[in-house]
Amino acid sequence: MFNELFFKDKPKWKFIENNYGNDNGLDSTDMETFKKDPIASLARESCQNSVDAQKSENAVLIQFKVFYMDTKEIPGINDLINEITACRNSNVEGSRQYIQFNNMLEYLKNKSIPCLRISDFNTKGLEGVRNNSRDKAFYRLTKGNGQTTKENGINGGSKGIGKFASFVNSQIQTVFYSTLNMDNEKGFLGISKLASRPLDNELLCTTGYGYFSRTEKVLPILDDLNLDKNFMRTETGTDIYILGFKIEESWKKDIITKVLDSFMCAIHFGKLGVEVDDVLLTKDTLKDIVYNEKYINGVKDKRRIISQYILLNNDYVHKKEFNINGYGNFEVYVREFNREDEYLATKKCSMIRYPYMKIKDFNVACAVPCSALCIIPENKLNKTLIDIENPQHTDWEYLRLNPDDRKLMRKLLNELERTISEYANECLLNGKNEEIDMEGAGDLLPDLDNYIDVSLSNSEVESNKPRIISVVQNKVKNTFGEVEDENAISNQPDIGTHIDEDVDDVSPIPEGQNEHSGADVHDSQNETGYSSDGNDEIMKEVSLSGIKSTIFILNKELGKYAISFNSIYDEKNCELEMYYLDDSDNKYKALIKSCTINGEDGKVENGKIVNMNLKKDTMYKIEVHTNLNDIYACEVRLYAIR
Repeated sequence: MFNELFFKDKPKWKFIENNYGNDNGLDSTDMETFKKDPIASLARESCQNSVDAQKSENAVLIQFKVFYMDTKEIPGINDLINEITACRNSNVEGSRQYIQFNNMLEYLKNKSIPCLRISDFNTKGLEGVRNNSRDKAFYRLTKGNGQTTKENGINGGSKGIGKFASFVNSQIQTVFYSTLNMDNEKGFLGISKLASRPLDNELLCTTGYGYFSRTEKVLPILDDLNLDKNFMRTETGTDIYILGFKIEESWKKDIITKVLDSFMCAIHFGKLGVEVDDVLLTKDTLKDIVYNEKYINGVKDKRRIISQYILLNNDYVHKKEFNINGYGNFEVYVREFNREDEYLATKKCSMIRYPYMKIKDFNVACAVPCSALCIIPENKLNKTLIDIENPQHTDWEYLRLNPDDRKLMRKLLNELERTISEYANECLLNGKNEEIDMEGAGDLLPDLDNYIDVSLSNSEVESNKPRIISVVQNKVKNTFGEVEDENAISNQPDIGTHIDEDVDDVSPIPEGQNEHSGADVHDSQNETGYSSDGNDEIMKEVSLSGIKSTIFILNKELGKYAISFNSIYDEKNCELEMYYLDDSDNKYKALIKSCTINGEDGKVENGKIVNMNLKKDTMYKIEVHTNLNDIYACEVRLYAIR
């Protein structure tokens, strides 16, 4: 135990010498990592760290509270101003760092500054305050870089650099940490992350890191910290004080939005509660908050958050548990949305891992408006994914691994995403869904690199096993031409107008020639009748709407697909075309090489099926051999030639 005499000295800021080593700038790589979205990073890192330190089965509570502090009462304010001034003067006047430090000095001229207190409850606090042990949490948090005491697979964070999210949100890059731990030890330490500046000569500099302490060894001050006059800690937990909080009008809304998007499951399962100023987020208040627009930013955020809430709380949700051999279980939730509610469909799956934090979204390969959720519990799969997370915990990046492990990890991620997409299709295609527009059904498929037939056991995938790609269906329009029959279907489409050069009357005759893909160019502009040589009757293509079709892939390497639909028409001389979308949603015509229709050979010309005869209320299964050689989002179009 340290000599208590050390703690009788007056606390002050001490900026550490670099011993002729590294010369650090104000904008370090660790700081830049969290600058893209500072508030979001702060909310995620704070909640994650507190959940990791849960003390009992009761929910962890986290408070985000803004308070104002007299500038003159900032601990060691004069020392801090002197250091910032020295940092400024060590830079060329007008340079970026000179301006940044000068702005800090101007900021500290304010009579008071906003500060943010982040406090957690029902947590263990930080171990190792009194003995300042290098392998304990307090030391790692305040002095470690890229170090953590967390055990991967059990705790949510494991990179050891999340603390920099707090400094990014401070106008003066200064933060205080205070704790009361399970050993009844209390203590605090102030840290200012500035930049290196020369000391006695140009070679000896500071590291840029300063500590507010009572000793030369910058040990924790074993006392209470009372920066927020309205708060006093009486139970175990940790407090983070961000001095000069970069407060914006929307700060509260920003934190609530990010907490709900990232920790909806943790709140729903009673593991976490969050208080943002005067707004309390708990399992009991979730519904009122989720559906209240004043608490959530942007349309996309609302869609993601409401979808997650519905998936967790609605009775009409498909649920199933899956297992990846050798890695453990995961659970998938899927919900389709009807036409009235499809604005809530994300067409994505939110990937949640223990301790119930969302990491990312990925596109679900289904044309039906839907949202999905995947929850990975505390198991080997969870631990494996934590190992490949980026520092912001927003993606799984297998390229971080050595080359020998990348292939296996890529297969694991592909297996996970493919299982989710196939289950979503299985659920939604068997459900009762409203029609969606055939023309606009883009069939969101994952990137091709993430949708490859792989197996963790390296067994061959059955090439003749069909896989559902999409379901598309036209909306039945009110009218399809100028003359309607009793079913609102006409014998001709709405084709525009034509003006005869010799007559002022406007007639319903199209201008130009028929240059539809794959069709012969007509040599007349007449609407009906015969060609100029009097031999060939002029025919028109009429789109057949309202038919729901399901597309299966039979063999991606050979380009074999199956199309299934039930005809609602009696129609002769029909044509079928097939289209596919690339990664950028550009649409191209697929060339059909051959086909069978209900087991009989069909006729193919110019890359499309021709001379098809349809009977009303008859199911058709069409197998096609195309020029495609991979998995694509596809759609079909049917025309009657009249």
